Amino acid sequence: MIRNAWYALGFSAELSTGGLQGHQIAGHPIVAWRTEGGDVVALDARCAHKRFPLWDGRLLDGDRLECAYHGFCYDPTGRCVGIPALVERSQRIPETARQRAFPVVEQDGLVWIWTGDPERRGDDRPPRTPELDDAGWETLVTEPMEVAANYRLLIENLFDLTHFYPLHNGNIGSLADAKVPVEIERDLSGPAPVLRTIRRRHDFVLPPMTRDRFGLEVADQLQVHEMIAPSLFRVRIAVAPPGQLGTDAEQSFVLHQTITPVSADRHIWRRATSCPAGARWAADPTRSLVQAIFEGAPTVIEQDRWAIERQQAMFAYPDDGYREVHIKTDGAVVMARRILDEMERSDGAHLDAALQSPAQTRMQPNRRLADLR
Repeated sequence: MIRNAWYALGFSAELSTGGLQGHQIAGHPIVAWRTEGGDVVALDARCAHKRFPLWDGRLLDGDRLECAYHGFCYDPTGRCVGIPALVERSQRIPETARQRAFPVVEQDGLVWIWTGDPERRGDDRPPRTPELDDAGWETLVTEPMEVAANYRLLIENLFDLTHFYPLHNGNIGSLADAKVPVEIERDLSGPAPVLRTIRRRHDFVLPPMTRDRFGLEVADQLQVHEMIAPSLFRVRIAVAPPGQLGTDAEQSFVLHQTITPVSADRHIWRRATSCPAGARWAADPTRSLVQAIFEGAPTVIEQDRWAIERQQAMFAYPDDGYREVHIKTDGAVVMARRILDEMERSDGAHLDAALQSPAQTRMQPNRRLADLR
């Protein structure tokens, strides 16, 4: 499991002032809350006294967190500032009575936490998700979903669209999706490696749910999937009548998905769907496009969760006599595995130069959909 990385603690709206939250992220027990001043605090949730879970404590005035077992009290920096049992003036709070404070950054509508070595973080910042906090976009978010599977299985699912048939046949997928050529780009130069796939569909018969959203039977479609390893997966889709991508006839949306590992066989999946403000649902123009996409998502989400949880269950069997087969369309999945393997080996350090190849395509940061046409 990769600890030297930024993971989503939650959408900004999930953390309200005055309420304690308990999390397990990359194997760490974490208690989090928003202070009276609006900052988010994240501390090791094991009280320094007797390991009692601090998420079962309570907040006092001054943003102090009191343990429910013996009353040890901590400030937002993790320093113990009160112990009820110390009644004599000669008794002082031990210097070791301190909780680890995790670095937290709130930006673009998300709260991120660094779970690894603070010195390894350096100047590294969490990935950007600008559409989530931009008035020019309408965004709807799902509740956090706990998935009983290793986080890698979700990443592989999101890259591999050949599963659109048969898993999503009849809603967002069809047999034709398995035949769409895939372009792959990687950028291993930054602190968070990026792997991108691009699918260009021309004169494509849209599946039922996509047809309902955009009001087109046959269309051109540009679909870009990006893993910003290991915690964010971004999907950008543009649809237009044939030959009209990049014109005013184009419709688009962006889907941000945060992937937060809990343990080796569980993770938390969050999704945010963003559409340009004012975009309408073709099947019901009185409603927004983002509503159309959001309301159709639960069926697809449950199909994906069903698949990867059943994959996870099969890891309980020994590999004696079993060998996984890969085909050409598994290229992005294989690359993602190599990137995450290397990140786990180095636990957040820069990727080994040997992973790169002379033929590797370099990406420019923050390229727009228009740049890919």
